[in-house]
Parts: sequence; structure tokens; C-alpha cells
Amino acid sequence: MKELEGLQSRLVEMLLAFQDFTEARELTFFLVGGSALGAYRHQGFIPWDDDVDIAMMRSDFEQMEAYMEKEGNRMGDFVYSPVENHIIPEAPIGYLYDSAHAGNGYENTAKIDIHPIDGVPENAFLRKVQMVSSLVYYLSEYRLPVKNKGKKIRAISKIILKITPDVMFRFYMRLTKRIMTSWSDKDSRNICSLFGVAGYGREVMPRSYLMPLKQSLFAGRYFYIPGNIHPYLERLYGDYEKLPPESERYPRHDIYRMYVRSEKS
Repeated sequence: MKELEGLQSRLVEMLLAFQDFTEARELTFFLVGGSALGAYRHQGFIPWDDDVDIAMMRSDFEQMEAYMEKEGNRMGDFVYSPVENHIIPEAPIGYLYDSAHAGNGYENTAKIDIHPIDGVPENAFLRKVQMVSSLVYYLSEYRLPVKNKGKKIRAISKIILKITPDVMFRFYMRLTKRIMTSWSDKDSRNICSLFGVAGYGREVMPRSYLMPLKQSLFAGRYFYIPGNIHPYLERLYGDYEKLPPESERYPRHDIYRMYVRSEKS
């Protein structure tokens, strides 16, 4: 599929530009989720994948956002969408968009998802506190019901939105961010992508699954991936060596179609 190949090629350009940006400031990112699986299983994109997922430890992520702000959240053709000032409300992570092909809206152009990784408490009760804090933070930031966390949590989030005065949301954001990021990403035995699609329960894993990072070939270039890749992928995907049925091997977004249209125009 030439359209998808064109999008994937552009995403690699974006990765390389972001790699230059972070390395110049002594910051580190690494491939996660489906992109880490693609690096391991295909030495590049999962053939039908149409986006890229990367992560940074929270301390590096916060520095990256500060540096981006100094640059006007621009990086050549690419636009950075900071967590608390999103171009498109999605999840409390960072997004890097391709502005050169955004004629049909940023939701229809190439993008990289940038996940902050936080330390996790050992205590089970404190883990619940961290999880709930992340959900309230999401609600306070976007004023939208929580997605991908189950019907019960979505229903509860709708009730919270109805009964909470608007003036309280900024306070909740400050408070819950302080709580959910209280545990060191450097010293905690366990870590988590708080807003990862697998959900808090599966995203919590030993820090040793990630660190130390190692380099892996991805679409002809080298990028960092979790150093203990096998338990990392098994935690997220189970039998990650097995390909999904052919009926499930298709791009999950329509971005690649819009990307090609904008390039031709």
C-alpha cells in the first residue's frame, strides 16, 4: 500500500528530527507499544501500522516540554502539542504533528504519541490513589468522560463532570498531577505509562523491563527500545510473536488517506 508507505516514511523523518532535538538537549526517548513490537518483530513498522508511539521518563518529558515551549512548540515542519494546551483533546500525553500535511486538520496528519513514564508506589492503596488521580487529571484537563477504561469508570466520570463546578477543575489538575507524579521515575522499582491504552493494571511493570535501554533497527535507522523487550511485550500483548488474523491487519486510522490527499494538493 503506497499510501501507507508514504505516511510511514514521513513518520521516520519526524522520529529523526525529534531524535536530533532530544539528543542535543541530553534527553532520551524510546519506542513503546506497537512501535516497540514492530522494531522487534519486523525491524520497523508493523506493516499495517499508521502511527508511532514513543515514551520518555517523566523527568526528561517535563524538560522536553519546557524546551519545546521556548521554541514556540515548533520544530521545523512539525508542531508540538503540549499536555495542558492540546491542539486536539485526546489524552494527557504529548503529540508531535506534521504541519506540512495538516490542510485537512491535525487529526488527519502524521503524528507521534509521546508518553511520559512515571514511578509507581509499592503500596496497593497508594497505587489506587495514583490511578484515580490520573483519571481525575484527565477529566479536569479535557472535561470529557474517560475513554478506554471500562463502562463503570466512564459512567462515574460522567457523574463527576456533571456535579463539579468549572472553577474547581484547574485546582484538581494541579493537585492530581502532583499526586500522580509523586513517585520517582529513577528510583521506583515499578513504572507506568499512566495514560497508556493497555490500562493502569497492565501498564504497571518493573522498571527493569525498560532500563537499561538498548538500540534496535527500525525502518533502517536505530532507536532505543525497552532493554528487556520480551517480558515488556508479553506484559502488554501476551503472545506477541503471533500475528493477528488477516482481518485485523489494517490501519486503525484514516490518517494515511488524508495524508496522501494533502500531499497531492
